[in-house]
Amino acid sequence: MSVIKGRQDGLFVSSTGTEIGKTIAVSGISAWFKAHMKRPPQVWKPVQSGVQLGDVIADSYRLKHGGWLTNVPEKEIVSSTFRAPLAPMAAARREQSAISYTSLIEEGRVRMGRQGPLLIEGAGGVAVPFTPSKTMAHLAADLGLPMMIVAAPLLGTISHTVTAIHYARYCGVQEIKVVIGGVTPQIQDESLPDVKENAAIIEELTGVPVLGIMPWLPHPVTYSEVEWRLWREEWVQAMEEQTVWTDWLRQCLRT
Repeated sequence: MSVIKGRQDGLFVSSTGTEIGKTIAVSGISAWFKAHMKRPPQVWKPVQSGVQLGDVIADSYRLKHGGWLTNVPEKEIVSSTFRAPLAPMAAARREQSAISYTSLIEEGRVRMGRQGPLLIEGAGGVAVPFTPSKTMAHLAADLGLPMMIVAAPLLGTISHTVTAIHYARYCGVQEIKVVIGGVTPQIQDESLPDVKENAAIIEELTGVPVLGIMPWLPHPVTYSEVEWRLWREEWVQAMEEQTVWTDWLRQCLRT
């Protein structure tokens, strides 16, 4: 199996765990990109589990509608969907199946050969496995993509984020940045100094920049395109204030 070497146009979004904000970030970046470039990027979710296509809570559905991918069929956004709410490798085994890492690399190369940058959303955290020997971080490294790690805001995040960064580096990821997700209005009001202190310590321990705090804009749980359009507009507006973050995104996506 050959892999892509060197810097590519795109971004792999991972995290320190599940339900921290990867899908919100990827769909929002896609909407922001389209607002500025008048065309959407490519968006790819290699594997999702615990849902089926068409579910309003499925990452593939949220990426399509949050990411302003109006003309992209949901089935083209995600490669494999498993019903069991387990890590992808375990969910595949539950269905007497297996994930082919070689096929994922080949698919990633095909997608990267198309016009436009490629945004990839991993499943769970950086070390979630596709196979016993290959994880989300391996895929980012083998495709030559920079990685954005979405980190939790408060207690435990220093250890989890530092561990995730070191693991991604171990797997060969060359460029890593961090953003803080999950900063609810309550955390914003009561614990923002703690969030900023955690971010500063993560930078000190790893040398990896923390680009900022994600806008607190949870996806609407609805099939209403009107609600999704309003969400996209709010996200794009919020991103205009994230200058450090968007400057790096422009470099990754070559906008």
